[in-house]
Amino acid sequence: MSVLRGLPGLSASRQRRIAENFSRAAEHYDDAAQFQRQVADELLSCLPVSCRPRALLDVGCGTGYVVSHLALRFDATAIGLDLAPGMLAEARRRHDHLAIQWLTGNAERLPLAGRSLDLVISSLALQWCDLERFLAQAARVLRPHGWLAFTTLCEGSLSELREAWQTVDGGRHVNDCLPEAALRQSLASPGWRLQRFDLTTRRIWHDDLAETLRALKRIGANTVTGEPASSGLAGRRRFARLESAIETFRDTSGIPTRYRVATVLMQRLDAQD
Repeated sequence: MSVLRGLPGLSASRQRRIAENFSRAAEHYDDAAQFQRQVADELLSCLPVSCRPRALLDVGCGTGYVVSHLALRFDATAIGLDLAPGMLAEARRRHDHLAIQWLTGNAERLPLAGRSLDLVISSLALQWCDLERFLAQAARVLRPHGWLAFTTLCEGSLSELREAWQTVDGGRHVNDCLPEAALRQSLASPGWRLQRFDLTTRRIWHDDLAETLRALKRIGANTVTGEPASSGLAGRRRFARLESAIETFRDTSGIPTRYRVATVLMQRLDAQD
C-alpha cells in the first residue's frame, strides 16, 4: 500500500528511489499505516461471494496485510508482489506461518504466466505506475471471469500540501493523481465488465506540518517521481514559509490531509461474453 501516483514509464533510477524509500519504511510501516489498512479492509469486503480463487496475486503487497488475509480466507495459491525488497523481507517475517509466495516485481510487467490467476488485487499501490499498462497485464494473467479489485488515488489527494507548496515556490512537490474522468476512461477498456466504482474523500489530521511530512515518510510515500532526488525542503526559511501556508487549512481537528480514494471491482470477460 502506497500513497501517490507516479508517471508513466518511470525510469529505472526513479523506480529504485521508490523501492528504496519503501524499503526503509518497511519495519515501521504498519505502525503508521492505519489509513491504508482501513482502505484495504473495505476493499477486501467488496469481493463478491462468487469470487473463490484457486490462485491470487496482491500487487504492491507491502508488508503483506491484504495477501495474508486472502491466504487465510481462501484455499488458494497466494502471491504477494512488491517493488521494494525491504517490504517483502518484512512481509516474510510477519507471515512466515502462511504459505505465501513473495515476488519482487513491477505492476507494469507482472512476472506470471498468462491466464494463471483468478484474482488480482491491489490497495493504494497503482498510483505509482501507469494504470493502462497494469490493466493490460491484469487482463493477460487473469483467467476468463477472473476478478480485479483495487483502490487508487484520484486528483484532489494531498491538495492541502500541493496548494501550500504553490504559495512557497510554485514548484511541483506533490505527485499528480489521475482525474476521475481519466480513470473511468481507462476502466472502459475492452474485455472487462465494471462491477463497482466508488470515489470517496477521506481526511487525516495532524498537529503540524512536521507531523504531516513525517507521516508520509513513515509509510515510504515521500518520493516525488517527477523531480530530481535532491528536491524537497531546503532550509529553515523555506520550511517556515511552507508551515505558514499550510496553517491556513487548519480546522478544529488539526491540519487535514485529503485523499480521494477510488475503489474498483472488475471482471475479466470471456471472448464469448
